[in-house]
Amino acid sequence: MTPLVSVIIPVYNVEKYIEKCLTTIKEQTFKDFEALIINDGTPDNSMKIAEKFVAEDERFIIYNKPNGGLSDARNYGLERAKGEFVVFIDSDDYVDKDYLKVLYNGCKDNNADMAYCRFKHHYPRTGIDVFSLNPRKGVYERDKALNMLIRDNLMHSYSWNKMYRRTLFTDNNIRYPKMYFEDVATSIRLLFNANRIAVSDKYLYFYVRHPGSIMSTMNAKKIDDLILSVLINRNYIQFHGEYEKFEKPLKAVAKKMQLVNIYSILRQHILCMNFKNCLTNLKINNKMYEYLTSKDYDAVEGSPILPYSIIQAEKKKK
Repeated sequence: MTPLVSVIIPVYNVEKYIEKCLTTIKEQTFKDFEALIINDGTPDNSMKIAEKFVAEDERFIIYNKPNGGLSDARNYGLERAKGEFVVFIDSDDYVDKDYLKVLYNGCKDNNADMAYCRFKHHYPRTGIDVFSLNPRKGVYERDKALNMLIRDNLMHSYSWNKMYRRTLFTDNNIRYPKMYFEDVATSIRLLFNANRIAVSDKYLYFYVRHPGSIMSTMNAKKIDDLILSVLINRNYIQFHGEYEKFEKPLKAVAKKMQLVNIYSILRQHILCMNFKNCLTNLKINNKMYEYLTSKDYDAVEGSPILPYSIIQAEKKKK
């Protein structure tokens, strides 16, 4: 029988965490799912642990592929998913036993194409859980939800605290781009094509925070991709004729990204103790903000390209 939900779990170098992740999936109160374990060429013992779950539970399936990164693994899983709905769970994270049940019921009870749950940041070294800011419980029609998601304040673009009707991907040819901040560049396009999103007030996803997170290790490539993610969303919305409707939140998030990048640019130059190109990078950041918010921007079909790039700060040679 075709499962109602496909759970896509990319795996790479997570042997310390994957057993807890897969155990919390196996123990879900919602039973009608398939768990697609995508081996993204992991070199550690993660797959030996995963194989135990496959041997004990026919709902768990392993797919092996060469290493291509998180986006590639998610897309690989999407191409093989059979469920009416899909969720993504990072293999170093874990979920509450009612994660699938609450999200699925949110979609079905409200005829919603997407559902959203609250999440906690879990710090394994201390065992501390930090609560996230989230929208209030309710069912949000597409335009209101999209305004919140674009602004990225209460409603966030993470892929893993949401359930999606699978046709949002397949009917609209949406896949995760191979870049940093791929969630930001994808969740908004998915919600743009959805009818509504059901938001739960339950904390059902636990995002495990490790040292060296993407925001704490910002470099030129990551700064460029952060801006590119905003451009992808503006381009997509404008290409589909609704830029004026969402102009305010798009400009607001562009300003937010500009300010975040000022901090990241200064930080990378300070860490390198080399301020060559620092002023140039700050000017480039301003140019990218102006480009993102320009009334003269012409949307293109497919993926847009940034006209400028941040220059990577390098440590001075002794």
